[in-house]
Amino acid sequence: MDILFISYADVSPGRGSVRAQAMLRALADAGHKIDLAAPAGELPAHSNIRVLAKGRRGRAPGRPALRRAAARAVRKKKYDVVHAVDEAVFWAAGLGRRKRRWLVYDATRCFVGRSGIGSSFPWRFFPKWLRKREAKVLARVDLVFSPCTALINELRGIDRDATVVKLEDIPAQPLYKQDVGPSSGAFREGIPAEPLVLGSVLPGSEVGLRTMLLAARKVVDAEPGARFLFFGVDRQQGEKLAANLDISGRCSFLPFGKPKTFLGALGRADAILLLPPGQSCYIHPQVYTLLQAGVPLVAVRDSAFNEVLTEETCVRVLPSVDAMAEGILRVLGEPLFSHAIAHAGQQLAARHTFSSFKHQVRMAYHQLGQKEE
Repeated sequence: MDILFISYADVSPGRGSVRAQAMLRALADAGHKIDLAAPAGELPAHSNIRVLAKGRRGRAPGRPALRRAAARAVRKKKYDVVHAVDEAVFWAAGLGRRKRRWLVYDATRCFVGRSGIGSSFPWRFFPKWLRKREAKVLARVDLVFSPCTALINELRGIDRDATVVKLEDIPAQPLYKQDVGPSSGAFREGIPAEPLVLGSVLPGSEVGLRTMLLAARKVVDAEPGARFLFFGVDRQQGEKLAANLDISGRCSFLPFGKPKTFLGALGRADAILLLPPGQSCYIHPQVYTLLQAGVPLVAVRDSAFNEVLTEETCVRVLPSVDAMAEGILRVLGEPLFSHAIAHAGQQLAARHTFSSFKHQVRMAYHQLGQKEE
C-alpha cells in the first residue's frame, strides 16, 4: 500500500514517542511505501520511507509546514491509506474525504472526557464543540489503534460502532538495539556500597519534588553511598532543593527526551522509583521500558497501572516520604526478593515484543485491504 503517515509529534529516534517509531518501522518493514509528514530530523534511512517536510537551521517543521507538505503530496499521488497520529486526525480526515482513502487513526488518548487532553490549548475551553468534532472524526475513520482497554472504552463511548484494534505499547529497548539487562550493582551482589536509584518522574506526576527528595534523603541517611538520578524533573529546582536538604552530591537531574541516556542509566541502576502521572486512566508506555530492564521497581500506587504493576512485578507504595524510602531500602537490602520481582517484571514485558507489534499491524492492514476489495 501507499501510505501517507501524518504526525504532529516527533517520530525521530532520540526525541519521538516509542509508539510512533514502532508503528512507522512496522509499516515500512512490511513493505508498505510511506510518505512521512512529521518532524523527523534523525530518522534512519529506509527504502520504504520518504520524508516530505524537513526543518531549517536545526529546527523541526511546524504544523503548518507539515500540512502544506501533505497537501502537496496528495495532489501529486494517490494514496491507499492516510495514517494519522492523535490530533493530526482532525486535519487528515478532510484529506481522506476528497478522494476515497482509508483513514487509520492511531490514538493514544481521548480529547474529551474524564482524562481527555484537548487537541490544542484554546480548544480545551470548548469541550462540547471538541466532543462533537471527535465524534465526527471517529465516524469517519475506518480503523482505530488503541494501546489499552480504558481508551477503547472511552472511544466506544463516543462512537459505539468504531472499529478499534487493541495494540499495546512496547519497550523502547528493541528500537534502539540496546540490550539493557540487569545491572551488576548492589541488589545482585548484596553489596550496599554505591547503589544507584533511577527516578522516573512521568509528566503530570502529583508527587511533589520536595516529597520525592525527602524520601531520597531518608535513603541516603540509611545508605550513605546511595546515589539518585532523576529523569523528568526541572534541573534548577531539583538542584536547589537537593542543596537545601544537603544531598546535592548524591542527586542528579536530567530531562526526558534523551532515550539513549535514559536506557544507559537504566542498565546501570540497582533500583527504580516510578512516580506515575496524576489523574490518568491510561498506562504510560514507559512502564514497559522499565520492566524490560530487569531492575527491581518501586512504584507509587496508581489504579491506571493495575494491569501491569502488581505485587509480583514491583513494590507498590503510597506517595509518602516514609513509604517511598522504605520501598527503595527494601529492594536494595533484599537481593533474593529484588531478583524475583525484577525477573517477573521482565517476563511480563517480554510479552510485549516488537515482533508481535509488527505482526498485529500487518494483520490489521491486511484486513483493511481485504475490505477495499
